[in-house]
Amino acid sequence: MGNDNKNYAAEIDKMLMDMPEFVTDFIYNFGHTENYATKYEYLRDIRDFFQFIVGFLPQYCDKEIRQLTLSDLGDIKPLDINRYLTHLAGSGRKLKLSTIKRRRATLSSMYGFLVSNGKLEKNPVLATKTIKLPEKSLIYLTNKEQSILLNTVRYGTNLPEKTAKVHNKYADRDAAMFLLMLDTGLRVSEMLDTNISDYNLDEGSVIVTRKGGDIDTVYYSDECAMYLDSYFENQRKIIYMDDRDIPAFTTTSGNRLGVRAVEMLVKKYVKACLPDKADIISPHKLRSSFAMSFYEASDNDILLLQKKLNHKNIATTNIYAKASDKQMEETRCILQGKR
Repeated sequence: MGNDNKNYAAEIDKMLMDMPEFVTDFIYNFGHTENYATKYEYLRDIRDFFQFIVGFLPQYCDKEIRQLTLSDLGDIKPLDINRYLTHLAGSGRKLKLSTIKRRRATLSSMYGFLVSNGKLEKNPVLATKTIKLPEKSLIYLTNKEQSILLNTVRYGTNLPEKTAKVHNKYADRDAAMFLLMLDTGLRVSEMLDTNISDYNLDEGSVIVTRKGGDIDTVYYSDECAMYLDSYFENQRKIIYMDDRDIPAFTTTSGNRLGVRAVEMLVKKYVKACLPDKADIISPHKLRSSFAMSFYEASDNDILLLQKKLNHKNIATTNIYAKASDKQMEETRCILQGKR
């Protein structure tokens, strides 16, 4: 388990001490996910709902959260949950619609888990109002912008003088990571959970544990393999362990790199070469950039893109098809306007 997972696990266990036992069953069994950051967010959402129950619903005001029972949970009505969702959007909270939608989804997942295991008879969330988010423009880097970014990552182009002086120390690692993200569309957590032994440089592949726990083989470019080879060779000289135990991407002290560190690296490089996009490009937007490039290069093969991105639901993948279609329509209008 990586350092991030250990930290989240400790926080989860601490919160669970003040929760009913059935919440522990849900957190550690639902979805079979080993992503402890996701478990942590689920638990925070559930705690917030329970705080509302004991704080605002008269029939539960004499209870503490850990005293809530499955019977109490089964007595919650769709109207109570709607009141909670309205409370989240009210003057005291004013949470984003996306956050409220996620809270509703978390509650539905918990109820669904308990129903499927025979603990409750029904899921009241299914009868509550749905939350529709306004469509947002998809943020990603074009092929040209990806080339500009990779040029900065490879050679330190446009980096501030002080940062550029030490760039060679991190160039192979960072080039390998950025190429891997743009070649494969891997989630950052999936990439950072790998060890050196997971990579086959001869065939340009890596074995990853996907979100949800599936094991998958993902392929990358020869250039990425070249940077990985150089970086891994250096890692073996510094970290005297079997390849099975050496994290693929580490800090200079040899600790597994965390998601936050990669987020900061993306911001650093994008700020240097594409300053106008420094505040909107994140590691996840690099995944979106891969998706847009792959969708167009694959002759709009949405099913293949779904497989590449490891999406369970084709509707999630369709956002890239819609964005690509919109982009083509805008290009057609511009060309017509020039004639």
